[in-house]
Amino acid sequence: MGNSLKITLPKTAFVNRKEQKMKTKLNQSKLKLAIVSAMLVGSAGFSTAGYAATQIDSMRVTTNVLMSCTVDAPTLDFSTYDPTQGVDTLGTSTITSACTGGGSATITMNGGSAEVAGSTVAAPLRQMTHSSDSSKLNYQLYKENARTTVWGNDEASGVTFTAAAGNNTETVYGSITAGQAASFGSFYDFVVVTLTY
Repeated sequence: MGNSLKITLPKTAFVNRKEQKMKTKLNQSKLKLAIVSAMLVGSAGFSTAGYAATQIDSMRVTTNVLMSCTVDAPTLDFSTYDPTQGVDTLGTSTITSACTGGGSATITMNGGSAEVAGSTVAAPLRQMTHSSDSSKLNYQLYKENARTTVWGNDEASGVTFTAAAGNNTETVYGSITAGQAASFGSFYDFVVVTLTY
């Protein structure tokens, strides 16, 4: 009775536990240090890229707009011609061209299919030909409604204009001379319309 059992642990047991805790903390500290170091290195890389030196220059961009045109010359239809009437038979047609805006263009017209004595490039003499025989019918094409200036086939006798953007129109004024002895039937001619730009 009254006796007690005492167990004495060796001091080395406590020392070993303490050393293990210290080693664990040391290892954790090393790991944290490694992570922080890696982050610093990475951020240093980003920082370097963010503040990299730059050089700039300007690039000149150019082109040349070409002058280009299309032309459409519809039929000039005099409808009917009565040789017994004492006045000329009149008709018109509108030539339409589409050109690059701002450019200069000239429309010329040749003397047609018939070869007429005395005809020149600047002042062509024009004739329509009967569809079934060789008879002719004189007519002329003019630049204005008064029908005094012949529309010719060179720059001076043609019509020159400065193209606007979109469609450009020029009116051809035709006239068949009154009182001609013409055969009954239809007459025709083909005039070459040239647009030079």
